[in-house]
Amino acid sequence: MNMPGNDDRFDDAMRRLHAQAVPQVSAGTMAELHRRRHAALAGEARPRRLFGWPVATAFASVLAVAIVLGIGLQDASHDPATAPAIASADATPADYDEAFDALDENPDFFVWLASSDATMLAME
Repeated sequence: MNMPGNDDRFDDAMRRLHAQAVPQVSAGTMAELHRRRHAALAGEARPRRLFGWPVATAFASVLAVAIVLGIGLQDASHDPATAPAIASADATPADYDEAFDALDENPDFFVWLASSDATMLAME
């Protein structure tokens, strides 16, 4: 419940905490606060940097076009006919089970997976 007495006690407690904290503020910080307060009261406007949004928008547009067109993503020397097959048609589920069993039996893989090398590789 919000009672009038509670608001007054809260305000008094906050004023006491503020009064205790003000002497602990450094002189440099206090000078900067006073300078900014006087600048705000005098109506001095900060120089606005409006060129940031157009530059960011242009960069995002160029990036979107590059992604759509696939610039830099295709290698001219890449020939799909010479690429090795990722999964052959004659692979059986038993082949996959053997591969998974080999990973389960090799704890070094999981140690490497938890290392910072794996994290750095994933970030690339």
